[in-house]
Amino acid sequence: MKKRTVFTGGKIVLPGAVTEGDLLVEEGKVAGIIQRESGTDFLEGEVIDVHGKVLFPGLIDPHVHMWDPSPLNYREDWYCGSQCAAEGGITTIVDMPLSVPPVVDEEGFSLKLDIAEKNSFVDFAFWGGLTPGCISQMENLDKLGCVAYKGFMSFANPDYPQITDGYLVEGMKKAAALHTVIGVHAENAEVADFGSRRMAESGECDEAKHDEARPWWAELEAIQRACLFSKVMGNQLYICHMTIAEGAAYLKQAKSEGLPVYVETCPQYLLFDKGILREKGAYAKCNPPMRSRENVEKLWSYVLDGTIDTIGSDHGPYRDDEKVKEGNFFRELCGFGGFDGMFPALLTEGVHRRGMRLERLAELTSENAARIMGLFPKKGNLLPGADADIVVVDLDEEWRFDGKKSLSKTKSDKNIYHGMSMKGRVKQTWVRGKLVYQNGEIKGQAGFGRYVARYGK
Repeated sequence: MKKRTVFTGGKIVLPGAVTEGDLLVEEGKVAGIIQRESGTDFLEGEVIDVHGKVLFPGLIDPHVHMWDPSPLNYREDWYCGSQCAAEGGITTIVDMPLSVPPVVDEEGFSLKLDIAEKNSFVDFAFWGGLTPGCISQMENLDKLGCVAYKGFMSFANPDYPQITDGYLVEGMKKAAALHTVIGVHAENAEVADFGSRRMAESGECDEAKHDEARPWWAELEAIQRACLFSKVMGNQLYICHMTIAEGAAYLKQAKSEGLPVYVETCPQYLLFDKGILREKGAYAKCNPPMRSRENVEKLWSYVLDGTIDTIGSDHGPYRDDEKVKEGNFFRELCGFGGFDGMFPALLTEGVHRRGMRLERLAELTSENAARIMGLFPKKGNLLPGADADIVVVDLDEEWRFDGKKSLSKTKSDKNIYHGMSMKGRVKQTWVRGKLVYQNGEIKGQAGFGRYVARYGK
């Protein structure tokens, strides 16, 4: 007999609607939704009682830095990081290419694939690299199933250099021919670098001036430049971790004119303003920077009206000591963890405080990423035929986030979400019909996670 599981008594979040019914899973796939008035004749198999809970499609996190493979994987690795992802309701990790070595060719791809296949508790997909030296490798990476190609318009690092304009245009040409997506970190490189160095050298002590060091208009200029190049080249464009309302307004207009551009933001830009930097210092430092409270409020309007397509965690934690080793805020490393705080924070701030519809939250955290990255309809929904990636959520549970209890490799009370009051909590996470997380404990096994390729390549 087929392995059958029935989730009974909960609400089910579908594309464009929330319904009541019993979700039937067979052999790791969604098999259907049973109307409750049909009785129990079809409920043979394991029955999971989810009365009072909501079933969301498993989250797809489109913006992740796992640090593995890398000599730096003491910060995060696939074994610990994927458990932390499951804790946050994430069933598919889409990892950025900045591993060491980076995913800029088949060798880098294969090394990451091997490590992830052995260690991940949840499914995963890969971004391919977009650096000056790897554009000739894009076709091969596309055959291997990379979902998109990430370039830094800002300065990056020696292992992963900036994509300057000429090479960016060449990469866009290639992406147009391959019908794939170019993603960019959009900040004017020289403006952002100059401002950061100037702040560091001046002895400035106000951490909130990170917003002035890398100003909003440096981000807007890069967004506009990328859109112009993309319009001419005819490729799909993905703006990573956009922070500014001015950028959202520009991109809303570009979308209305038919430009195939997708917009991502991160929960930290919707929850915190630059004042958090005075409170938590470099532990809350990231690029692009946190902005003003006025900007946060305006950004929410573009989340709710559909301009913003996806929300990614930008999970990329560091050890606590690494974040303060320079003794100068403006020289400290940028980035922090976010897997396990993202979804409950969005439930708290988006659903409960701002009235976001559950189906809109599912679009932002699952469906849209699946569509953009060629993983739909296998991922990103709870329709028949999709993988049974399911998050069981108690919308009303009130609790306090404790970074010291995180499943991340670098658990810490310096976590940006530490101490935050939450309303809404992940109770269970299922990947392809298998329970991998429940009530604070991992139930799955390392190596259960599978690679998911763009359009099944």
